[in-house]
Amino acid sequence: MKRICILGATGSIGQQACDLALEHPDQFKIVGASGHSRFETLEKKAIPHLLDTRDNFDLKHFLQQCRPDIVLNAISGFVGLEYSWQVAEQGIPLALANKETLVCGGKLFLSHAQKHKTPLYPVDSELSAVWQCLSSNPPKYIQKIYLTASGGPFLERENTKSVSKKEVLSHPTWNMGEKITIDSATLANKCLEFFEILHFLGAQKEQIQIIIHPQSIVHSLVQWKDNSMLAQLSPPDMKFCILFALNYPKRITNNLPSLDFKNLNLNFRMPDDKKFPMLQILEFYKNSDDWLPIVFNAANEVARNAFLEDRISFSDIAHIVQKTLQDTSPQEIHSLDEIQDLDARTREKTTSLLP
Repeated sequence: MKRICILGATGSIGQQACDLALEHPDQFKIVGASGHSRFETLEKKAIPHLLDTRDNFDLKHFLQQCRPDIVLNAISGFVGLEYSWQVAEQGIPLALANKETLVCGGKLFLSHAQKHKTPLYPVDSELSAVWQCLSSNPPKYIQKIYLTASGGPFLERENTKSVSKKEVLSHPTWNMGEKITIDSATLANKCLEFFEILHFLGAQKEQIQIIIHPQSIVHSLVQWKDNSMLAQLSPPDMKFCILFALNYPKRITNNLPSLDFKNLNLNFRMPDDKKFPMLQILEFYKNSDDWLPIVFNAANEVARNAFLEDRISFSDIAHIVQKTLQDTSPQEIHSLDEIQDLDARTREKTTSLLP
């Protein structure tokens, strides 16, 4: 039985992980959980150790109390990077649902984890799919990685200038939290996953292709140097990725839905970067640009939150992120402090661009 600590247990991924632990009591025991918003919901659960991150806290001491076999970082946003950093210092296997750890931490975080011999297990659906495909061959044999995107609620819609918040939050295939649902509509999530793959695998920009796949069944494809391909398929449910990461390398019987090939109709197309201008931002990126993913993430978080607060329109999100990137000078990144400093300065700059 694995002892699990869930950071961000009150969010969408964290709650699903709690559900999985309850569904598989012979496999998992939650020995610790942290929460920020809705912390009171954790107090109703039979979890031995709880961490309220609304107050001052000592994560190292909390982990020492929990003594977990694996930590799931399900915290949303840039703040999750520091949690991952501290977990990695303890050498505890880390299941990563927090995109920003790899997006912003990049090579620095991976070097930090390697220094402390901390195993990393991706939970994000596309990165998990690529990771699973790599079980047969190492990354050096990769020719191309295809990241699939559903296209969100506006795939067939020409004009998105006046869309409502309700429309944006109505994803056609996935059931997710507000922030990731908006990122799926703008395709900012694909940009983040693009950076995740670059850092996690040490891939090159030219090796990654984003494609539209409205059914959200094929989560990623890997094309090898011999032109053969492997793909990972499953219904659009994050529990598949969570369960695989928490139980790696084993696979266990579960109650998750299986695909019905009698009713399966899959199609793919290239994305239109005029309809999804967020993708144009990837043209800014050069393979040595450690600073750009940090700036992109911070600007997107500020713009996305401004949309949620009704301060800007949906179509303004990509424009504000682009403007922030254009106004930022390239710079080298050497430490976690420098990452955090660039993040803070970017948020200030992006906020100044808001109406």
